[in-house]
Amino acid sequence: MTYIPASSARSEARLGVLTGSTVVDPLRVLHAEQYMSSGEAALVRAPEVPTEMVAFFEGGEVARRLAERASEVAARAAEHGDVLKDAEGRRAVFDLREVELLAPVPRPRRIRDYLTYFDHATGSGLSVPAAFAAMPICYECNVETVVGPEEPLLWPSYTAQLDFELELGFFTSGGGRDWSPAEAASRIAGVTIFNDVSARDIQFYEMTMGIGPSKGKAFCNAMGPCVLTMDEVDEWSVEMTASVNGELWSSGTTRHRQFSFAEVLAWASLAETVYPGEFFAVGTVGGGCGLELDRWIQPGDVVSLEASGVGVLRNPVAPRADPPAGSGLSTYRGAPEVHRHHES
Repeated sequence: MTYIPASSARSEARLGVLTGSTVVDPLRVLHAEQYMSSGEAALVRAPEVPTEMVAFFEGGEVARRLAERASEVAARAAEHGDVLKDAEGRRAVFDLREVELLAPVPRPRRIRDYLTYFDHATGSGLSVPAAFAAMPICYECNVETVVGPEEPLLWPSYTAQLDFELELGFFTSGGGRDWSPAEAASRIAGVTIFNDVSARDIQFYEMTMGIGPSKGKAFCNAMGPCVLTMDEVDEWSVEMTASVNGELWSSGTTRHRQFSFAEVLAWASLAETVYPGEFFAVGTVGGGCGLELDRWIQPGDVVSLEASGVGVLRNPVAPRADPPAGSGLSTYRGAPEVHRHHES
C-alpha cells in the first residue's frame, strides 16, 4: 500500500504494509531495529526496502521477504509495548486512523481495462462478437485521473448518468514482451480493487461512432486500498460486493471470466513491451455496475467496493461540476440517457 501520515504532503508518500488496523513502514522498522540494537553505526548494514510500490514490485521475492520481516519485528515490538522509531526519531508504525491511504500506485505507467466477463457484456446490453472468445480486448485509461480510498469520485459537467464498476485488477512486477501465459504469470505482482468510473450517457452516445470510450471514461478511476500479493490470492475465487450508502447493490465473483490474469498479460505483451508497475483491470463482474441494475448513484452517495482479502475501496460521489461559461462546444447539448429494461 501507499500511505502518508495525517496532515503530511503527498510528496511524503511511502510504501507501507497493512496488517489488520496497523500500518508498518518496512524500511523504517528495519532501520529502527538496527538502531535500537547497535546504534547508528549499524545502519550501514540495515536492509534496504523500497519505499515506493513499483520498486517494491521489481524487488520481487527479496523485497517481499524484507516486508514480512518488518511486519514480524513490528508485531514483537507491539507485544512488548515498544515504540519503533528510526535514527531520526520518525515513527515506523501507525494506526490506520493516523494515515491517509493513496492509490497503491498513484500514477501507474499505464492502465488497461479489459472486458473478460460475458455476463457484464450481455447485462450492459452489448452484443458479444466472436472476438470475445479469441482475445481479451481493452481500452486504455487516463493515468492522470487516478484517485485512492476516500477521495471523491468526480462528476463531469457533461454527464447526467455517473456509474461505478466493480472490478479487480493486477500490477506487473517485471518488464518484457512476447510472453507465453506461463512466462507472464511470474510477472504479476498482486491485485487491488478498481472502480472504472463511467459517464454512461455520453459513453454510449460517443460509441455510436464505432470508437471509444472517450470522455465517457477519461475523467476518474479509483483503486485501492492495498495490493494483495499473488501468493495470497486465488484469482478465480475472489468474492466481490458493491454497496451504496451501506446498502448492498451487487455481489459477484471473479470465477466467471473468459481469460486468466496470465493470459491477459501474455496477450498484452505480444509484440509490445510491458513495464513494471503497469495496471491491468480484468473487467466488471456480472451485475457489478449501475447500468446493469438500472440503479444510479447520486452526488453525496458513498460507493463501497469490497473484495475478499483485499479490503474495501470507499469513495464519496462529488457534486456534478458546473462548466465555466463558454467552455466546451455549443453543438453538444447532452447525451440521451441509457437504461436497461429488465423483465419482471
